[in-house]
Amino acid sequence: MKIALISDIHANSFYLKSVIDSIKNQQIDRVICLGDLVGYYENPNEVINLCIKNNIECILGNHDQYLLGTLKYKEEKEGIYKIKEHRKVLSSSNMNFINGLPHEITIHFDGKIIYCTHATPHNTTEYLYNPNKIEYEHIQGYDYYCSGHTHIPYIQYKQGTCIVNPGSVGQPRDYTILPSYAVIDLNKDEVSIKKIKVDVEMYLVNLASINYNPDLIDILTRKK
Repeated sequence: MKIALISDIHANSFYLKSVIDSIKNQQIDRVICLGDLVGYYENPNEVINLCIKNNIECILGNHDQYLLGTLKYKEEKEGIYKIKEHRKVLSSSNMNFINGLPHEITIHFDGKIIYCTHATPHNTTEYLYNPNKIEYEHIQGYDYYCSGHTHIPYIQYKQGTCIVNPGSVGQPRDYTILPSYAVIDLNKDEVSIKKIKVDVEMYLVNLASINYNPDLIDILTRKK
């Protein structure tokens, strides 16, 4: 079995389409999104529709919880987060889709256990920048522990568990400006990070043409 992990799409359907095209060439059996379908960018409906159309299994991220009102955020962040705007434009069916997402997915395959969550168990806002600092109780018993949230991809091992972060589809923050995803090949016990070329400049022009928040444009160029 081969599993593709994506995360932190943040309503950026422009990048998501390229990532999906790449995944289709990898002979993938399951695609899992580790949360944050919404927030920041301009196409939450299209992102959700693409996930549904391509049978992408999704879990809740903190921005998805902001959308549902089950997790609070600072009001001054609204200009960046775009949560209220997304609540207004989301179709009722897509809001129901988000509302039905689980907090975690656990996969059992050939004696291996793969655990997927947005950040850390029971906390979708905790940043796991250094996997070596994760509590052993969080990873105990898992062959693979998969989480997103940081927007920074990595593969590290701790006490027999492979800790995987696929990075971000919609807003990369690892200074390469390109979206990424991870592939776990359970048949070979191999994990890899894939970086995808996208026309960043075209997307920036598109955002500028609709007078989008300049901070959300600049972060895609690593200016901020």
